[in-house]
Amino acid sequence: MAKILFVSDVHIGIRYPYRVNLRTGISQRTMDFIDALARVVNFAINNQIDIFVICGDLYDRVTIGPTLLRQVREKIWQPLISSRIPIVLVGGYHDSPQILEKGSPFGEISIIPDSCAIRYPQSRRITARNTGEEIGFVLLPYMTATQAVVYAEEQIEEEIERGQHLIRSQQLFRDWIKHEVNQLDTKVKVIVGHFFVEGSRIGILPYPDQLPHEFKFKRDMLPLSDVDLAVFGHIHTTQVLLDGKLLVPGSLERVDFGETTEEKGFYIYDSNSKTLKFHSNNPRALVRKFIEVPAETQNPTEFILSRLPQKIKEAIVRLDIHISPTLQKRVILPRIYQALDLAFHYEINWTTPETTKEIVLSEFILDPLVLFRNFISEQYHDYEYLDKLRDKGLEILNTAISRVEESR
Repeated sequence: MAKILFVSDVHIGIRYPYRVNLRTGISQRTMDFIDALARVVNFAINNQIDIFVICGDLYDRVTIGPTLLRQVREKIWQPLISSRIPIVLVGGYHDSPQILEKGSPFGEISIIPDSCAIRYPQSRRITARNTGEEIGFVLLPYMTATQAVVYAEEQIEEEIERGQHLIRSQQLFRDWIKHEVNQLDTKVKVIVGHFFVEGSRIGILPYPDQLPHEFKFKRDMLPLSDVDLAVFGHIHTTQVLLDGKLLVPGSLERVDFGETTEEKGFYIYDSNSKTLKFHSNNPRALVRKFIEVPAETQNPTEFILSRLPQKIKEAIVRLDIHISPTLQKRVILPRIYQALDLAFHYEINWTTPETTKEIVLSEFILDPLVLFRNFISEQYHDYEYLDKLRDKGLEILNTAISRVEESR
């Protein structure tokens, strides 16, 4: 029977302003995300994987430069093509243009033999590389709530009453999925999508009942008794739900400091034993430390040095240091910077009771995404839902930047 690999939310193309290769213009941190997927590809080749499935957000934005695309071709697509491993990819929130007629950076996958890049709901039969059996897939690429309603209206060729938009479109999707699953005559059937699913969680928090513009999948929309597995990208926290029938692979790399303790990796589904196995991707460590310097401290430099995190080699480190203005002036900064030298990158955020907050970065930056992330983190650091506020704002800002770039 077949071994199917599921990976999601790779987010290739996130902009970082540090460790930039002057020849390529690409940050080494940006390359982390490509290299992470390259390790998954090598695993697939070495472990006789039959089908390679990407559950959305392969790219972090719609417009990807030719240098990054070249890196993806050389490190991802060419090895998979050489090994004749079929690829199945559904469009995600970040890498799908709002208009279906526009091209997407993942569209080139469609020219790879026995592979498909999906922009609108459909079902496919994919032949497993080693066993030759057909695996049935019902594929559900990302749509906003508005797009989902419009798509549903097109299918029934009538307008849905405004007050019934969400309920009616969810009903139509449920019926369509049920129909497609029943039409598949394959022994193994899998649903793959890129949506929030009822009952899943973000970090330690459950997913809220409603989020603006999001089309949420309710559990009764998924005929889990009629399929072997349902796999959904979009949420970055890995989780297996509903007695192993619903899988959320999570993101492949840690995207921000809200994910410092989350494990990252990919899953293998064995259709014979009907089991899932998680494999860690060994993501780069993100280390965040809060240090409060008491007012009576005699040597603030030594105090801070004694409380620095220990395991920082090749990690991305953020220090939040709360200190009075008088003591801050006595801190010998070169010693702090020297102690952080083994880090891949570090940021120091100084806060005082009397002054505005100041961020000291290891390099000067003008990237709007980084500036926004820092602003939200500093201005709302006590807010209960800081991580969700920051992540949603970054999604909106990144989409706006991508549309501007796409229109040029």
